[in-house]
Amino acid sequence: MSDNEQDIVRYTVAIQANPTDGEAYYDRGNAYAEAGRYEAAIADYDEAIRLLPTEGDPYYRRGNLYRRLGDYEQALADYTAAIRLDPEHSRACVGQGNVYFQQEQYAEAVAAYSRALRFDPHYISAVYNRGKAYAEMGQDQLALADFEAILQVEPDDVAALYGRANLKAKQEDYTGALADYTAAIRLDPDDAVVYLNRARCYVALDEIDQALADYNEALRRKPRESRAFTGRALLHYQLGDFAAAVADLSEALAIKPDEADSYLSRGLAHYHLENYDEALADYAKAIRYNARDPRAALGRGLTFNRQGDYQRDWVYFYQVVRPYDKFIPALIGRGDAAVALGDVEPALAGYSQAIRLGANDASLFLKRANLLMQQGDLTQAVADYDEVILRDPSNATAYYNRATAYHQQGQTEAALADYRTATELNPNDGSALYNMACLLAGRREVTEALTCLQQALETGIDVGQAQTDPDFEPIRADERFQILIKQFSSP
Repeated sequence: MSDNEQDIVRYTVAIQANPTDGEAYYDRGNAYAEAGRYEAAIADYDEAIRLLPTEGDPYYRRGNLYRRLGDYEQALADYTAAIRLDPEHSRACVGQGNVYFQQEQYAEAVAAYSRALRFDPHYISAVYNRGKAYAEMGQDQLALADFEAILQVEPDDVAALYGRANLKAKQEDYTGALADYTAAIRLDPDDAVVYLNRARCYVALDEIDQALADYNEALRRKPRESRAFTGRALLHYQLGDFAAAVADLSEALAIKPDEADSYLSRGLAHYHLENYDEALADYAKAIRYNARDPRAALGRGLTFNRQGDYQRDWVYFYQVVRPYDKFIPALIGRGDAAVALGDVEPALAGYSQAIRLGANDASLFLKRANLLMQQGDLTQAVADYDEVILRDPSNATAYYNRATAYHQQGQTEAALADYRTATELNPNDGSALYNMACLLAGRREVTEALTCLQQALETGIDVGQAQTDPDFEPIRADERFQILIKQFSSP
């Protein structure tokens, strides 16, 4: 028989000897509570309260059990009764605070913990819990002050180290957070969640090997910690190991099968593995579990695009943009789908709206510039190519396309300059070399024109094009031109 069971027997004998012994009911209630027999404990506390109506402790103890059972209203009533009987009952004040905290009434929780500390300034649990409540309220400096007050007295308080580490991580002080998590692990090496959070700091610092090691340690201590599988999967994804990412996300979903983000991430990994049917299925489940997240519909649109199903691609991007008209990836995706369907106007509208909303990637300006070129809006196209080159000075395509626009506008000097830059960036760009030759021929700069033409023909440009191209009319009679044409016309 355990000590606890012996206590229960002893108090039962005392109650049988004196059924009005309130202290015996109270003590047996404590023993029942320690044994996890909450209903029996509550019954004994009821008797203790009846027999000891001026004592606050039985209310406090019963309140603790009601709180554990989730009956927060009754718990709060009992804590309040304990405080009414004993206004300096600091533990009951903390009990009130804990109920408020669990109900996410953080300001009320802070007030309750602060009342407890007025009566007992060294009540560590009250300081720690108030710090947690401050953190939930976003009052990080007050929370930090509470955790540090504990650590000044108890430098090895694991909970305070953990709380301070969480705040430092939130403030992006990842090095400081790592130090506190490491100290907490040294003191309590079996808490999987601390490894999990330290791993996230390592990820933020791009220390991937250490992060992977911590996710592995978290799983060794808690094999069904879905967040560790998810975190490790994202690292595998970052490293390009999409199969490993799929495996870890599948483990996470086996533990928590209703996590929309896990389906979304696994869908993206399947997408990169070209498992398009699996990707579509995962995106569909992500939508089922969180229909308000536009990313899953975006993923389906991208997958249909990869499959060449541009009609359904367009539909899904439209579904995203309709309720989320400021979701930039969907606007761009819808534009891409419209381009594939040959519908220039909605593509331009989508790209332009994305740019107005702040998208400034060089590739987006390049897409819009190319469409503007198709529509003959050369001035605006040149302006967009300017934006591309500003963001990506080594983009040979932008220089080539801007040169083409300048060429069509009759700005020969500007066109030649851009064609030259394009060929410097991409010496095998036969089209740029050929167009330079055309412009130079028009200026009767024969030697350079022929050099460019020869280089263009060496890249594979069809000599027949040069034979009939009117741009070469000014130098067609030149013997060197004829020799060059003949040279590349020979079988």
